[in-house]
Amino acid sequence: MSISLLSFGQLDVNTEGLKSNYSDGVTPTLIPTTNVMITPPEHFLISETIPGLIHPGSSTTVQVKEIIGTSYLMIKQAMTEEHFKSQNVTLISEREVEMDNGMGGVLYLVEFTVKGYKYERLMLFAGDYNNTIWINANYPKSAKSLLHDILVKSLLTAYYIK
Repeated sequence: MSISLLSFGQLDVNTEGLKSNYSDGVTPTLIPTTNVMITPPEHFLISETIPGLIHPGSSTTVQVKEIIGTSYLMIKQAMTEEHFKSQNVTLISEREVEMDNGMGGVLYLVEFTVKGYKYERLMLFAGDYNNTIWINANYPKSAKSLLHDILVKSLLTAYYIK
């Protein structure tokens, strides 16, 4: 199994008007072309170009994918430090997580540089023994204090609809 980790967002960073709090009152949203619902952070919009969310002012994207027929536990075995290096990203952290609906998962934080700008990516793999939700949340490292925590909270709300 090969999982490519390379993607990038816009380079202009504008954090004006970006709130640093997570809105628990936002309604879960179905991500187009997927069977995944997620509660987006406040001020995030459904993207017209990727299956996921975007916050245009901060160049932040949340891309949602499904891996049918594969457990996140198998994917986790392939996510070695060498694998991350081969994708030109640096592994910062890895931790087991429990999704809001009780599903298990693993959350990675990686760092990479595009055209001289440092970015971080949260990579969530969660699900059951048969299927995996894969979410990549990319944001400028300079906006980490505003975005990291609200993105983690949002990612943990993801679930499959039947």
